[in-house]
Amino acid sequence: MSRILTAFTLVLVCIGLSSCSFHWHITPRDVKKHDRIASDSTQHRLHTILPQPDYDTVATVAVPDSSAALKKLIGQLTPIWESHFTYKTFSGKAKIHFSGPDNDKTFTAHFRIRKDSVIWVNVTFDAIPVARLFITRDSFFLLNTIDQEVTRIPLSQAAKVLPTKVDFSSLQNLVTGESLQKGTITNAAASPDAWTIQVEDSNYIQHIVFNKKDSTMHSGQLRTRTPGGPQAVTSYESYEVINGRKVSTFRTLNVQKGADTYMLEMNFNKVGFDEELDYPFSIPKNYTEKK
Repeated sequence: MSRILTAFTLVLVCIGLSSCSFHWHITPRDVKKHDRIASDSTQHRLHTILPQPDYDTVATVAVPDSSAALKKLIGQLTPIWESHFTYKTFSGKAKIHFSGPDNDKTFTAHFRIRKDSVIWVNVTFDAIPVARLFITRDSFFLLNTIDQEVTRIPLSQAAKVLPTKVDFSSLQNLVTGESLQKGTITNAAASPDAWTIQVEDSNYIQHIVFNKKDSTMHSGQLRTRTPGGPQAVTSYESYEVINGRKVSTFRTLNVQKGADTYMLEMNFNKVGFDEELDYPFSIPKNYTEKK
């Protein structure tokens, strides 16, 4: 069970990367087609294969980034890209399916978030408590109830015990189902059924695919400007309107780390916003602190 806990933490925090490079890896579920974006920095082109279960068209769009048409498209898509959830708290219950080199397990996670402040996760397996995570903008706590161990370190030093550095905002957005990072649109393309944008900041480059029908996010790819490290992609499905917000209740995260492949499916059966929440976390006296 401790391996499952470690792997779950690995997959969760890999998305908050600082030194990882994210590339496409296809989930083995029922998506009939997939998204792939290759950026040619010399020709400034986006080559886009756009998916949905009912997509029958494969479109290739090449638009010079200096063109008036591209500037107009970027202007059209900027409000969609900059539209984010407004909330004070988030809560969710999800069935998690995890598969890795040595494990294939299903368990339950309860999430509670106080926006930009606290991420609280309680993990159970067959109704047995397995772990509790308590993450703030500057601290990381992991309570391993199976081995009766606790890990507590500054968030900035999480890479000492985890595969990569941790970004609080990315973790928060992964749980709520929003784009992982902010940034400015630098390129865009359109097909009959979808829009694809390239978003950049000083550290990251993202490729996001939106469904034209309802402007929801279909998939996201994130990489740093420095190559190397784990590879991953997120997909977003099964949108529901919850408290006036369109929320993806089924998400898939695939991570490739060296020769190992990890897959995390998050199937939410309960989501809420702006409820009164508490974030209980205490360390039993008989627990050993893991250095």
